[in-house]
Amino acid sequence: MHRLWNTRLDNPPLLAHLCLGIDMQMFPTRGARSIRAPALFLFVAVAVASLSAAAGDVVSIEHDQTYSPSQVNSMAGQLFTNRAVPQARYTVDVYMIRYLSTNLEENPTVITAQLLVPREPQRAEQPLYLFAPGTTGLTDQCRPLREHQVGINWGLYRHHVLAMAGQGAIGMIPEYMHFGDPDRLQPYFIAEAEARVVLDSVRAVRNLFGTGPGANAALRNAGVRPAGVFLSGFSQGGHAIFAAADRRAEYAPDVRIDGIIGYGPTTNIEQLFREFSVVAAPIIYTFAQHYGVDRFDPEVMLADRWLPTLAQDVRRLCILGLQSYYPWGPWPLFRPEFNRALANRTLARDFPEIDAILRENATGLSGHGVPVLILQGSRDVVVNLDEQAEFVVALRNLGSRVRYLVYDNAPHDTRQIAFEEVLRWMNERMTETSAR
Repeated sequence: MHRLWNTRLDNPPLLAHLCLGIDMQMFPTRGARSIRAPALFLFVAVAVASLSAAAGDVVSIEHDQTYSPSQVNSMAGQLFTNRAVPQARYTVDVYMIRYLSTNLEENPTVITAQLLVPREPQRAEQPLYLFAPGTTGLTDQCRPLREHQVGINWGLYRHHVLAMAGQGAIGMIPEYMHFGDPDRLQPYFIAEAEARVVLDSVRAVRNLFGTGPGANAALRNAGVRPAGVFLSGFSQGGHAIFAAADRRAEYAPDVRIDGIIGYGPTTNIEQLFREFSVVAAPIIYTFAQHYGVDRFDPEVMLADRWLPTLAQDVRRLCILGLQSYYPWGPWPLFRPEFNRALANRTLARDFPEIDAILRENATGLSGHGVPVLILQGSRDVVVNLDEQAEFVVALRNLGSRVRYLVYDNAPHDTRQIAFEEVLRWMNERMTETSAR
């Protein structure tokens, strides 16, 4: 049977045109050049680097921009719209870096990240605040880096980490795997891919500030150096940071994690299908591509109306488009039998292969033992509060110390309301670690 949903779109200019109807030529030259990095360049960079390099090694670093404290405050003010803007104490330098990771085919791949370094008046140890973004989309045109380049608001992720860096933290925003390659899709919600990106990001920062051959002189001699390592993430980013904690011992035992900070983390994909089905179609499409339709078949899950254009839709729509196009509840999206299994929690019985794959990509409950701070809004439309509370209990039972805060009348995004709490918690963890 010909599967219309599996129709491929391999023409990058066409993808650029389809993505929210945007033509890449509309954007400034600098932004377009950085967004549409030629696949040939990436191939050559990885091929050359892989001869002697390892995951976490830095391929390139380029100073992008310097923000004065007043400029940091101005940027943060766009995010803290209904709250007092934290007043920056430091000037912040932003660097664009590219580092090596390992893709799901076990080959080297280049990851792009933003590194935000505060200018300290004297040498000081500060936390590394590594932030994994929420969902922006599957294709290169939806990568988080585009936000500040072309004025799109998908979460204002640079703004958020700038605010943290303005308080002294070293910030890092890695892009998910294959962002930067217009011919490939992000392995969306595939835990192994997310974990590798995050863990190798920590390695890259360590290499840049270190004393080995990968060190950067400007950073090594800066007035600040990373001490504690804190993995933070919003929504999908919460899934990613918990994936990193789960896989650290096997993939990156050399990486230390001092704490995990989850802003409305979405660690359970089955629960996400029930509560926020807007993102179910791109997850299903990605999983079908990775695991094969014999194990994860969209035609078994999705209602007929969504199937003929599934491949085009999930590639052309970034997060705002997904929210406008797909239903916010599961019943119009899924087939009746799949909806019943979701509602009755009987996926393991009724769809055992699909259930096994979803469980394989649930994150956080490996017994990693890392201290955790979860910041949850009571009016979250993405995460079910009862299930989040169950996740917290499970984390504690598996050996993690968990501080769980629910903010009354707060939405899914708790980054602003919890800002001061996060700074306090990181400082407490760093003091605790140094006292050992």
